[in-house]
Amino acid sequence: MSETRKPLKIGDMFRCAKCGLEIHVTQGCDCKDCRADFQCCGQPLENVTAVTVRKAQSELN
Repeated sequence: MSETRKPLKIGDMFRCAKCGLEIHVTQGCDCKDCRADFQCCGQPLENVTAVTVRKAQSELN
């Protein structure tokens, strides 16, 4: 499974290690049971959100 067990936030990014497909989150989710499982090429997408984006997200909360 991909690293999406936390609610998705604006700016989160996920990438397929095999083909390079990327998903960029443009609208976050604040539901209690947010469970998004992104897959491509038969494997989970990797969370590639930049450290600077994660830091900015945490400062907003």
